[in-house]
Amino acid sequence: MEDLNSRMPSLTDAEFNDLVKIIYDKTRIQMSEHKRALVNSRIIKRLRALNMSSFKEYIDFLKNVSDEEEITNFINAVTTNKTDFFRENKHFEYMKSNFLPSWEKSYQEGRVKNLRIWSAACSTGEEPYTIAMTLHEYFGERYGKYDIKILASDIDTNVLSHAMRGVYKEESVDPIANSILKKYFLKGTGEKAGFYKVKEILQKDLFFRQLNFKESDFDIHTMFDLIFCRNVIIYFDKDFQKELFNKFYRYMKEDSLVFIGHSETLFGISDKFKYVSSNIYKKI
Repeated sequence: MEDLNSRMPSLTDAEFNDLVKIIYDKTRIQMSEHKRALVNSRIIKRLRALNMSSFKEYIDFLKNVSDEEEITNFINAVTTNKTDFFRENKHFEYMKSNFLPSWEKSYQEGRVKNLRIWSAACSTGEEPYTIAMTLHEYFGERYGKYDIKILASDIDTNVLSHAMRGVYKEESVDPIANSILKKYFLKGTGEKAGFYKVKEILQKDLFFRQLNFKESDFDIHTMFDLIFCRNVIIYFDKDFQKELFNKFYRYMKEDSLVFIGHSETLFGISDKFKYVSSNIYKKI
């Protein structure tokens, strides 16, 4: 049988621009021209799933669909989900060496009651599980005496499902030291050989939910000590970056921190944060 990819023409300029506009309107994510091949190949998969024969047919469907299911499928198809365990490890080292000792001292002095952390674009879960491992490694047996919760959110429901399962291929856990891996993961055997499953100890205080940064109200009813939003704002224009960090600010406790990616900056984005170290900013 002839493959759909082999007989499907490439996106025209008009079709690509239509899809870019829909992506932006729904998510505020900007798709540049160099993402064209990626969008082309991923939309072909949606055409196949819906038994459609042209990009125009799919675009017209997206513009007129009342059911949000295909909009969700479309967003899932075009979003980028690159992540690793202990990615940009200097942030987790800062947590252990600087933030957590200070937080624990404040707790002992009665100035804080709980620890709340938000992994705001958690993808397949490597970041929030790394946060959880960092917490357990720092607190050890003291962990149980504290009220600790981690929120992990993403716009992509497919990667959220992956994150909630907590199952990873062997190559995905390569960045994790063997001693840590044995402590927090179960190694698969038999049919599950080559996979690792996150242990319950990391999952019990972790909560997942779908969230679109475009929403005017995130419907979150807590304040955070730490927000991780790394390697995300590079996909947004400056106006939306400003809007997003104004939203984050409203959910941050006094003296809380936000972590962004190594190639990102809040310079020219917000004057409500001051630079601390290695793309770590403090609420002021």
